[in-house]
Parts: sequence; C-alpha cells; structure tokens
Amino acid sequence: MAVYCKNCRSFFAIPEDADDFEPGKGDCVREEQDDKGKYWKARPVMGDKDASKCPGFIKRIGG
Repeated sequence: MAVYCKNCRSFFAIPEDADDFEPGKGDCVREEQDDKGKYWKARPVMGDKDASKCPGFIKRIGG
C-alpha cells in the first residue's frame, strides 16, 4: 500500500480561501524539541508526495 503525506497526522490541507492555496497542497506541521524547549516546525508539501521514507510519518486515524 502506498504511503502519502495526506495520510499523515502531521498533514494539514491549505484552505481554499488562503493566498497560497493549490489543490492537494498542505503543511507538514511537527512538534520539535531542543534544549531550549518545544516549538512547531512547518513546511509546505503536496498531499500526494511519497512519504514511505519519512521518519516522522504517523498514520492518520479516522478520516
């Protein structure tokens, strides 16, 4: 079975009314931590990108 970014718990689709909207585009938002504390890191990704080798992939539960 193929693994895609859109099936990850860290994938958040860009709303249609956003300036940078493209069909299938979203943000990969992950919580990181260093010696100063926790922070959020985000980067744009396409939902149909192959995520089979992504070390941060966590299967989305539900929908």
